[in-house]
Amino acid sequence: MCRLDKTGMLSCWGQNLKGQLGNPRFALQPEPQTLRFNRPFSMMEGGADHSCALTTAGQVLCWGDPAMGVMGDGGARAQPDIRPLTVPGLSAIVQIRSGFDGICALDAIGKVFCWGAIGRSNSRQRVREFRTYNRPEPMPLPEPAIHLGFGPHHACAVGASGAAYCWGFNGMGALGDGTVTDRMRPVRVLNLPEKLATITPGYLQTCAIAVSKRVYCWGANYENQLGDGLRNPAEDATRLRPGRVPGLENIVQLSGSSHTCALDASGRVYCWGYNEHGSAGQDPARYPNVPVPMPVALEAPVVELAHNEWGMCALTGSEKVYCWGSNKAKLLGERTPERPWLPVEISFPQSVAAR
Repeated sequence: MCRLDKTGMLSCWGQNLKGQLGNPRFALQPEPQTLRFNRPFSMMEGGADHSCALTTAGQVLCWGDPAMGVMGDGGARAQPDIRPLTVPGLSAIVQIRSGFDGICALDAIGKVFCWGAIGRSNSRQRVREFRTYNRPEPMPLPEPAIHLGFGPHHACAVGASGAAYCWGFNGMGALGDGTVTDRMRPVRVLNLPEKLATITPGYLQTCAIAVSKRVYCWGANYENQLGDGLRNPAEDATRLRPGRVPGLENIVQLSGSSHTCALDASGRVYCWGYNEHGSAGQDPARYPNVPVPMPVALEAPVVELAHNEWGMCALTGSEKVYCWGSNKAKLLGERTPERPWLPVEISFPQSVAAR
Protein backbone atom coordinates (compact mmCIF):
# COMPACT_ATOMS: atom_id res chain seq x y z
CA MET A 1 0.00 0.00 0.00
CA CYS A 2 1.22 3.51 -0.74
CA ARG A 3 0.29 7.05 0.24
CA LEU A 4 0.47 9.79 -2.38
CA ASP A 5 0.89 13.23 -0.83
CA LYS A 6 -0.04 16.61 -2.24
CA THR A 7 3.43 17.12 -3.67
CA GLY A 8 3.27 13.85 -5.62
CA MET A 9 5.66 11.95 -3.33
CA LEU A 10 5.02 8.33 -2.27
CA SER A 11 5.24 6.65 1.14
CA CYS A 12 4.76 2.88 1.04
CA TRP A 13 4.45 -0.04 3.45
CA GLY A 14 3.62 -3.76 3.37
CA GLN A 15 4.99 -6.42 1.04
CA ASN A 16 8.46 -5.73 -0.40
CA LEU A 17 9.95 -9.17 -1.14
CA LYS A 18 10.61 -8.17 -4.77
CA GLY A 19 11.40 -4.50 -4.24
CA GLN A 20 7.91 -3.35 -5.18
CA LEU A 21 8.00 -0.66 -2.47
CA GLY A 22 11.01 0.93 -4.15
CA ASN A 23 13.60 0.35 -1.44
CA PRO A 24 16.39 -2.24 -1.02
CA ARG A 25 14.96 -3.90 2.09
CA PHE A 26 13.52 -7.02 0.46
CA ALA A 27 11.20 -7.93 3.35
CA LEU A 28 7.84 -7.08 4.88
CA GLN A 29 7.80 -3.41 5.81
CA PRO A 30 5.26 -2.54 8.55
CA GLU A 31 6.17 1.17 8.77
CA PRO A 32 5.60 3.60 5.86
CA GLN A 33 8.81 4.74 4.17
CA THR A 34 9.06 7.71 1.82
CA LEU A 35 10.39 6.89 -1.65
CA ARG A 36 13.14 9.23 -2.80
CA PHE A 37 12.13 9.54 -6.43
CA ASN A 38 13.04 12.66 -8.35
CA ARG A 39 9.72 13.35 -10.02
CA PRO A 40 6.13 13.91 -8.82
CA PHE A 41 3.38 11.33 -9.43
CA SER A 42 -0.36 11.76 -9.89
CA MET A 43 -1.41 8.10 -9.54
CA MET A 44 0.12 4.86 -8.26
CA GLU A 45 -0.88 1.20 -8.75
CA GLY A 46 0.56 -2.00 -7.28
CA GLY A 47 0.39 -5.65 -8.37
CA ALA A 48 1.56 -8.88 -6.80
CA ASP A 49 5.29 -8.08 -7.01
CA HIS A 50 5.51 -4.82 -8.97
CA SER A 51 4.45 -1.18 -8.78
CA CYS A 52 3.75 1.42 -11.44
CA ALA A 53 3.11 5.14 -11.15
CA LEU A 54 1.84 7.88 -13.43
CA THR A 55 3.81 11.12 -13.55
CA THR A 56 2.21 14.53 -13.77
CA ALA A 57 3.65 14.66 -17.31
CA GLY A 58 1.62 11.60 -18.41
CA GLN A 59 4.45 9.03 -18.38
CA VAL A 60 4.32 5.61 -16.70
CA LEU A 61 7.17 4.26 -14.56
CA CYS A 62 7.41 0.74 -13.13
CA TRP A 63 9.66 -1.08 -10.66
CA GLY A 64 9.87 -4.39 -8.75
CA ASP A 65 9.79 -7.91 -10.20
CA PRO A 66 9.88 -7.90 -14.05
CA ALA A 67 8.21 -11.33 -14.36
CA MET A 68 5.50 -11.66 -17.03
CA GLY A 69 6.70 -8.51 -18.76
CA VAL A 70 5.17 -6.10 -16.23
CA MET A 71 7.97 -3.56 -16.68
CA GLY A 72 6.85 -3.01 -20.29
CA ASP A 73 10.46 -2.58 -21.40
CA GLY A 74 10.64 -5.44 -23.89
CA GLY A 75 12.17 -7.82 -21.38
CA ALA A 76 15.30 -5.73 -20.77
CA ARG A 77 15.30 -6.57 -17.04
CA ALA A 78 15.48 -10.08 -15.61
CA GLN A 79 15.97 -9.33 -11.89
CA PRO A 80 13.92 -7.22 -9.46
CA ASP A 81 14.82 -3.55 -9.66
CA ILE A 82 13.87 -0.84 -7.18
CA ARG A 83 14.56 1.92 -9.70
CA PRO A 84 11.45 3.30 -11.44
CA LEU A 85 12.09 3.26 -15.18
CA THR A 86 9.87 4.72 -17.87
CA VAL A 87 7.64 2.35 -19.86
CA PRO A 88 8.51 3.16 -23.51
CA GLY A 89 5.93 3.96 -26.17
CA LEU A 90 3.38 5.70 -23.92
CA SER A 91 2.48 9.38 -23.71
CA ALA A 92 -0.37 11.57 -22.47
CA ILE A 93 -1.54 8.84 -20.08
CA VAL A 94 -4.34 9.89 -17.73
CA GLN A 95 -5.08 6.65 -15.83
CA ILE A 96 -3.32 3.39 -14.96
CA ARG A 97 -4.64 0.20 -13.40
CA SER A 98 -2.82 -2.96 -12.31
CA GLY A 99 -3.77 -6.60 -11.82
CA PHE A 100 -1.64 -9.27 -10.16
CA ASP A 101 0.86 -9.35 -13.02
CA GLY A 102 -0.51 -7.07 -15.73
CA ILE A 103 -1.00 -3.33 -16.23
CA CYS A 104 -3.23 -1.21 -18.45
CA ALA A 105 -3.05 2.50 -19.23
CA LEU A 106 -5.62 4.93 -20.64
CA ASP A 107 -4.46 7.91 -22.69
CA ALA A 108 -6.02 11.32 -23.22
CA ILE A 109 -7.86 10.34 -26.41
CA GLY A 110 -9.40 7.17 -24.98
CA LYS A 111 -6.94 4.52 -26.18
CA VAL A 112 -6.07 1.63 -23.84
CA PHE A 113 -2.70 -0.12 -23.76
CA CYS A 114 -1.87 -3.22 -21.70
CA TRP A 115 1.30 -5.14 -20.89
CA GLY A 116 2.32 -8.03 -18.66
CA ALA A 117 -0.07 -10.97 -18.32
CA ILE A 118 -3.57 -10.82 -19.79
CA GLY A 119 -5.95 -13.47 -18.43
CA ARG A 120 -3.55 -15.28 -16.10
CA SER A 121 -5.22 -16.57 -12.93
CA ASN A 122 -3.93 -17.90 -9.63
CA SER A 123 -7.47 -18.68 -8.51
CA ARG A 124 -8.81 -22.15 -7.80
CA GLN A 125 -10.39 -22.03 -11.23
CA ARG A 126 -6.92 -21.73 -12.81
CA VAL A 127 -6.49 -20.51 -16.33
CA ARG A 128 -7.17 -22.15 -19.66
CA GLU A 129 -5.34 -19.56 -21.74
CA PHE A 130 -3.40 -16.37 -21.15
CA ARG A 131 -1.04 -14.07 -23.00
CA THR A 132 1.91 -11.96 -21.98
CA TYR A 133 3.16 -8.76 -23.57
CA ASN A 134 6.53 -7.30 -22.63
CA ARG A 135 5.65 -3.99 -24.29
CA PRO A 136 2.40 -1.96 -24.23
CA GLU A 137 -0.16 -3.53 -26.56
CA PRO A 138 -3.20 -1.53 -27.79
CA MET A 139 -6.54 -3.06 -26.87
CA PRO A 140 -9.02 -3.09 -29.78
CA LEU A 141 -11.95 -1.29 -28.19
CA PRO A 142 -14.80 -0.25 -30.50
CA GLU A 143 -14.96 3.26 -29.02
CA PRO A 144 -12.82 5.61 -26.90
CA ALA A 145 -12.65 4.68 -23.22
CA ILE A 146 -13.41 7.06 -20.37
CA HIS A 147 -12.60 4.79 -17.41
CA LEU A 148 -10.33 1.82 -16.82
CA GLY A 149 -10.30 -1.00 -14.26
CA PHE A 150 -8.06 -4.02 -13.65
CA GLY A 151 -8.72 -6.78 -11.12
CA PRO A 152 -6.36 -9.61 -10.25
CA HIS A 153 -7.21 -11.60 -13.40
CA HIS A 154 -9.22 -9.44 -15.79
CA ALA A 155 -9.52 -5.85 -16.99
CA CYS A 156 -12.45 -3.69 -18.09
CA ALA A 157 -13.10 -0.28 -19.61
CA VAL A 158 -16.13 1.98 -19.87
CA GLY A 159 -16.65 3.49 -23.31
CA ALA A 160 -17.76 7.02 -24.12
CA SER A 161 -21.25 5.65 -24.81
CA GLY A 162 -21.56 4.19 -21.29
CA ALA A 163 -21.10 0.62 -22.54
CA ALA A 164 -18.52 -1.64 -20.86
CA TYR A 165 -15.92 -4.00 -22.29
CA CYS A 166 -13.87 -6.64 -20.43
CA TRP A 167 -11.05 -9.07 -21.22
CA GLY A 168 -8.97 -11.72 -19.44
CA PHE A 169 -9.90 -14.65 -17.21
CA ASN A 170 -13.61 -15.50 -17.25
CA GLY A 171 -13.91 -18.69 -15.22
CA MET A 172 -17.01 -17.47 -13.34
CA GLY A 173 -18.48 -14.98 -15.77
CA ALA A 174 -16.69 -11.81 -14.59
CA LEU A 175 -16.35 -10.52 -18.18
CA GLY A 176 -20.13 -10.19 -18.43
CA ASP A 177 -20.47 -11.54 -21.96
CA GLY A 178 -22.84 -14.33 -20.88
CA THR A 179 -20.15 -17.05 -20.99
CA VAL A 180 -17.32 -18.47 -18.88
CA THR A 181 -14.89 -18.42 -21.81
CA ASP A 182 -11.60 -16.56 -21.37
CA ARG A 183 -11.15 -13.64 -23.76
CA MET A 184 -7.80 -12.14 -24.66
CA ARG A 185 -9.47 -9.22 -26.45
CA PRO A 186 -12.26 -6.94 -25.16
CA VAL A 187 -15.85 -8.21 -25.30
CA ARG A 188 -18.93 -6.16 -24.55
CA VAL A 189 -20.71 -6.59 -21.21
CA LEU A 190 -24.26 -7.67 -22.02
CA ASN A 191 -27.59 -6.85 -20.40
CA LEU A 192 -26.54 -3.71 -18.54
CA PRO A 193 -29.69 -1.97 -17.26
CA GLU A 194 -28.22 1.51 -17.77
CA LYS A 195 -25.12 3.39 -18.87
CA LEU A 196 -22.00 3.09 -16.73
CA ALA A 197 -19.68 5.75 -15.34
CA THR A 198 -16.90 3.61 -13.79
CA ILE A 199 -16.02 -0.09 -13.54
CA THR A 200 -14.13 -2.09 -10.89
CA PRO A 201 -13.06 -5.66 -11.66
CA GLY A 202 -12.61 -7.79 -8.55
CA TYR A 203 -11.10 -11.21 -7.94
CA LEU A 204 -13.65 -13.27 -9.90
CA GLN A 205 -16.43 -10.71 -10.19
CA THR A 206 -16.95 -7.23 -11.58
CA CYS A 207 -18.87 -4.30 -10.13
CA ALA A 208 -19.65 -0.94 -11.71
CA ILE A 209 -21.19 2.41 -10.91
CA ALA A 210 -23.90 3.54 -13.30
CA VAL A 211 -24.49 7.16 -14.30
CA SER A 212 -27.36 7.09 -11.78
CA LYS A 213 -24.75 6.28 -9.08
CA ARG A 214 -26.34 2.88 -8.48
CA VAL A 215 -24.13 -0.23 -8.35
CA TYR A 216 -24.33 -3.39 -10.47
CA CYS A 217 -22.27 -6.59 -10.13
CA TRP A 218 -21.84 -9.89 -11.99
CA GLY A 219 -19.63 -12.99 -11.93
CA ALA A 220 -18.67 -15.09 -8.89
CA ASN A 221 -21.03 -15.10 -5.91
CA TYR A 222 -19.90 -18.06 -3.78
CA GLU A 223 -18.65 -15.64 -1.08
CA ASN A 224 -21.44 -13.08 -1.48
CA GLN A 225 -19.25 -11.03 -3.84
CA LEU A 226 -22.36 -9.68 -5.59
CA GLY A 227 -23.89 -8.26 -2.41
CA ASP A 228 -27.38 -9.50 -3.24
CA GLY A 229 -28.16 -10.98 0.18
CA LEU A 230 -28.25 -14.67 -0.68
CA ARG A 231 -28.10 -16.76 2.49
CA ASN A 232 -26.59 -19.71 0.64
CA PRO A 233 -24.58 -18.14 -2.19
CA ALA A 234 -23.11 -21.50 -3.19
CA GLU A 235 -26.50 -22.29 -4.70
CA ASP A 236 -26.04 -19.33 -7.06
CA ALA A 237 -22.24 -19.30 -7.30
CA THR A 238 -22.12 -17.65 -10.71
CA ARG A 239 -24.26 -14.89 -12.19
CA LEU A 240 -23.75 -14.16 -15.88
CA ARG A 241 -26.03 -11.11 -15.96
CA PRO A 242 -25.46 -7.81 -14.12
CA GLY A 243 -27.66 -7.38 -11.07
CA ARG A 244 -28.18 -4.34 -8.87
CA VAL A 245 -26.62 -4.29 -5.41
CA PRO A 246 -29.49 -3.36 -3.08
CA GLY A 247 -29.34 -0.51 -0.61
CA LEU A 248 -26.69 1.60 -2.33
CA GLU A 249 -27.39 5.13 -3.60
CA ASN A 250 -25.18 8.04 -4.62
CA ILE A 251 -22.05 5.89 -4.88
CA VAL A 252 -18.91 7.68 -6.10
CA GLN A 253 -16.20 4.98 -5.80
CA LEU A 254 -15.81 1.20 -5.58
CA SER A 255 -12.71 -0.72 -4.47
CA GLY A 256 -12.04 -4.36 -3.68
CA SER A 257 -10.91 -7.89 -4.50
CA SER A 258 -13.14 -10.73 -3.24
CA HIS A 259 -14.58 -8.08 -0.96
CA THR A 260 -15.94 -4.81 -2.30
CA CYS A 261 -16.38 -1.48 -0.57
CA ALA A 262 -18.50 1.41 -1.82
CA LEU A 263 -18.03 5.08 -0.95
CA ASP A 264 -21.08 7.33 -1.15
CA ALA A 265 -21.26 11.07 -1.76
CA SER A 266 -21.61 11.74 1.97
CA GLY A 267 -18.35 9.97 2.80
CA ARG A 268 -19.87 6.77 4.20
CA VAL A 269 -18.35 3.37 3.40
CA TYR A 270 -20.26 0.11 2.91
CA CYS A 271 -18.63 -3.29 2.26
CA TRP A 272 -19.72 -6.81 1.35
CA GLY A 273 -18.30 -10.17 0.22
CA TYR A 274 -15.35 -12.18 1.51
CA ASN A 275 -14.70 -11.40 5.19
CA GLU A 276 -12.54 -14.19 6.62
CA HIS A 277 -9.95 -11.63 7.80
CA GLY A 278 -12.37 -8.78 8.41
CA SER A 279 -11.69 -7.22 5.00
CA ALA A 280 -15.38 -6.30 4.62
CA GLY A 281 -15.28 -4.43 7.93
CA GLN A 282 -17.32 -6.87 10.04
CA ASP A 283 -16.53 -9.43 12.76
CA PRO A 284 -15.68 -12.68 10.88
CA ALA A 285 -17.08 -14.75 13.74
CA ARG A 286 -20.51 -13.33 12.87
CA TYR A 287 -20.02 -12.75 9.15
CA PRO A 288 -17.48 -15.05 7.43
CA ASN A 289 -18.98 -13.52 4.28
CA VAL A 290 -20.98 -10.29 4.32
CA PRO A 291 -24.14 -10.87 2.21
CA VAL A 292 -25.24 -7.26 1.70
CA PRO A 293 -23.51 -3.88 1.96
CA MET A 294 -22.91 -3.06 5.62
CA PRO A 295 -21.44 0.17 7.06
CA VAL A 296 -17.84 0.31 8.22
CA ALA A 297 -17.21 1.97 11.59
CA LEU A 298 -15.14 4.96 10.50
CA GLU A 299 -14.77 8.04 12.68
CA ALA A 300 -14.98 10.65 9.92
CA PRO A 301 -16.25 11.03 6.34
CA VAL A 302 -14.09 9.32 3.70
CA VAL A 303 -12.94 10.82 0.41
CA GLU A 304 -11.08 7.87 -1.16
CA LEU A 305 -10.68 4.08 -0.89
CA ALA A 306 -7.80 1.73 -1.77
CA HIS A 307 -7.48 -2.04 -1.30
CA ASN A 308 -5.12 -4.98 -1.30
CA GLU A 309 -6.10 -8.64 -1.68
CA TRP A 310 -7.21 -9.05 1.93
CA GLY A 311 -7.86 -5.54 3.23
CA MET A 312 -8.98 -1.98 2.64
CA CYS A 313 -7.76 1.54 3.41
CA ALA A 314 -9.65 4.83 3.54
CA LEU A 315 -8.59 8.46 3.40
CA THR A 316 -10.79 10.75 5.46
CA GLY A 317 -11.62 14.38 4.84
CA SER A 318 -9.31 15.26 7.73
CA GLU A 319 -6.41 13.68 5.80
CA LYS A 320 -6.10 10.62 8.05
CA VAL A 321 -5.62 7.10 6.66
CA TYR A 322 -7.36 4.09 8.21
CA CYS A 323 -6.98 0.42 7.22
CA TRP A 324 -8.69 -2.83 8.17
CA GLY A 325 -8.61 -6.54 7.29
CA SER A 326 -5.77 -9.05 7.19
CA ASN A 327 -2.34 -8.05 8.48
CA LYS A 328 -0.58 -10.77 6.48
CA ALA A 329 1.23 -8.13 4.41
CA LYS A 330 1.57 -5.72 7.37
CA LEU A 331 -1.19 -3.48 6.07
CA LEU A 332 -2.13 -2.60 9.67
CA GLY A 333 1.41 -2.20 11.01
CA GLU A 334 3.80 -4.34 13.03
CA ARG A 335 1.22 -5.71 15.46
CA THR A 336 -2.05 -7.32 14.44
CA PRO A 337 -4.94 -5.74 16.40
CA GLU A 338 -7.34 -7.93 18.34
CA ARG A 339 -10.20 -6.75 16.15
CA PRO A 340 -8.68 -6.26 12.69
CA TRP A 341 -12.07 -5.62 11.10
CA LEU A 342 -12.17 -2.25 12.84
CA PRO A 343 -10.28 0.55 11.04
CA VAL A 344 -6.80 1.30 12.42
CA GLU A 345 -5.16 4.68 11.85
CA ILE A 346 -1.86 4.53 9.95
CA SER A 347 0.82 6.94 11.11
CA PHE A 348 2.63 9.11 8.55
CA PRO A 349 4.90 12.10 8.93
CA GLN A 350 2.28 13.85 6.80
CA SER A 351 -0.91 11.81 6.22
CA VAL A 352 -2.42 12.83 2.92
CA ALA A 353 -3.65 9.99 0.71
CA ALA A 354 -3.70 6.21 0.37
CA ARG A 355 -3.42 4.78 -3.15
